[in-house]
Amino acid sequence: MKLALILLLAGCTPVAALLDPPLAQLARWEGASPAEIAAESVACPEGHAACARLHTRRAEACLGLAMASRAPGAACPGRPEHLDCAAQSYAAARALSPSPALAAGEAQARLCRAEFLAPAEAAREVAEAAPAIAASPPGRAALTGARAALIASRPGAGEDSQRCAAAQAGLRLAPAGTREALDLARRLASIPDCGATP
Repeated sequence: MKLALILLLAGCTPVAALLDPPLAQLARWEGASPAEIAAESVACPEGHAACARLHTRRAEACLGLAMASRAPGAACPGRPEHLDCAAQSYAAARALSPSPALAAGEAQARLCRAEFLAPAEAAREVAEAAPAIAASPPGRAALTGARAALIASRPGAGEDSQRCAAAQAGLRLAPAGTREALDLARRLASIPDCGATP
């Protein structure tokens, strides 16, 4: 009797969507495009087993869409679209199911978003990204940390002493010979009373 009533009330709506909306959303996303997934927010009750997977799928879709506009060899896309969605979705997924891969995704989304912000705002975004950078896989964390230091040491990001300290820390992280190491050495040389070496 209850099942018949549910079917009657549902009309064309799948029964699964009434009984378990998060699982229905997850099933619907199996055949959805990244754009369709990015356009749909996640509504998941606290403690539901599908929540982490839903946030992860949306994070990956949003970051993929953002990176589609990336130039060859560039670390970040040429436009900021979808970066907010990626950063927020990765953070939500990490809160439920921490993993180095999710942390790396969040760090990348936040640092790329910072590229489009004014220096002071970008420095705050770098600070927000710090826990995700630290939780990323070790090799990736070093390079991402160096990129974060480049953003935090931009002119206008803070006092010269703060910018100097950020650049010095970044240079210690940057793998030798990388573009990040070279850029940080130049940044250090450009900051008054900072010097080219930590």
